[in-house]
Amino acid sequence: MSEIITECMRRLEQSLGYIEKAVGELPEDKIWLRPRPKMNAIGNLCLHLAGNEAQHIGGAIGGSGTVRDRRGEFLARGGMSGAELLDRLRTVREESRCVVRQLTGGDLEREVTVYYPEDSGVQSYRWSIQKVLIGTAEHYAYHTGQIVLAARWLQDEDIHLLNWKHYE
Repeated sequence: MSEIITECMRRLEQSLGYIEKAVGELPEDKIWLRPRPKMNAIGNLCLHLAGNEAQHIGGAIGGSGTVRDRRGEFLARGGMSGAELLDRLRTVREESRCVVRQLTGGDLEREVTVYYPEDSGVQSYRWSIQKVLIGTAEHYAYHTGQIVLAARWLQDEDIHLLNWKHYE
């Protein structure tokens, strides 16, 4: 497997680990709390990450035909516990692992289509597999940071979720 493929998957795994620590400590009411009506809850961000990864890696690269409900990811107001959200993220990740195991360095320049339905408000596009993997890892890391920050604000105790050293 190429270095780019390996590194993108390593970063996706690292981000999922951070989300598991952050979400695993919160009750459902806090997972679905929106700071303001037009902001996303942690639960929405988890649904969004699962949908994005499934669409880009499983759908575009793997050819699974995954069609996601992107709008629904943001409109959800609850209904899934932290454990259920984490299960969804883990299931999508396992599907992604199956797809990338089949890739070689020679596949990286091959272009694939990231498909959005016409009524989604988002334009479909063609990217190289390399760009899809990098973009997916970057997108996942961005929202992981939001999830970890929100979880820190919402936790009952001041626990450093990622065990990083912070200075007062």
